[in-house]
Amino acid sequence: MEVGNVTILLNYFESHNHDLKNTLVGHPYVGRFTSIEKSILMNMIDNIVKPRNILLTMKEHIKKNGTIIKQVYNAQYMYRNSK
Repeated sequence: MEVGNVTILLNYFESHNHDLKNTLVGHPYVGRFTSIEKSILMNMIDNIVKPRNILLTMKEHIKKNGTIIKQVYNAQYMYRNSK
C-alpha cells in the first residue's frame, strides 16, 4: 500500500525472514538502567572505577542484567556531560 511517497508494508502472515534470538542481551530495552542501577553507576563513576569493572559488578549483583559494555560507556558519557 502506498500513502503519498511512503510505502507501507503489511505483514499478514506474521512470519519473519530471520530466526528470533534466544536472549535479549544488548537490546536497548533490556539495557536500560533502573533507578538502583543508575545510583550504583553514578557512585562508581564518581569513584573513578573502570567501565569494565562497573559492568562486572552490575552483572554480579543483578543476575538478569542484559547490559553490554557499550551501554556502560554511553551512560558514563551522559553522566559526565550532565554535571
